Amino acid sequence: MFDKKIVNEDNLQTINLIGDLDVYSEDEFKTFINEEIDPNKNITIDLKDLDYLDSTGLGMFMNIYKMLNDNNKEIKIINAKDNIKKLFRITDLTDLFDVE
Repeated sequence: MFDKKIVNEDNLQTINLIGDLDVYSEDEFKTFINEEIDPNKNITIDLKDLDYLDSTGLGMFMNIYKMLNDNNKEIKIINAKDNIKKLFRITDLTDLFDVE
């Protein structure tokens, strides 16, 4: 199961990811990225309700990173569970993302 919620503020979008972000949710999340994310705003991604992330999900994070980086915007990841933080660390994505 995968779900997402987005809150828009002036220069910030907060995205809450829920459930499992994996190969099975790739198409839904890719559509969400293309249709809902504003590349002209900074983004905070709240992972407190994300239970599982695989390499496909990490690839989706890279798509968001590229979109925002091209517009000089920032991405912050908050409330990631230990298993997801570990995945960001071992893939060296903590060099690209501000993971709190």
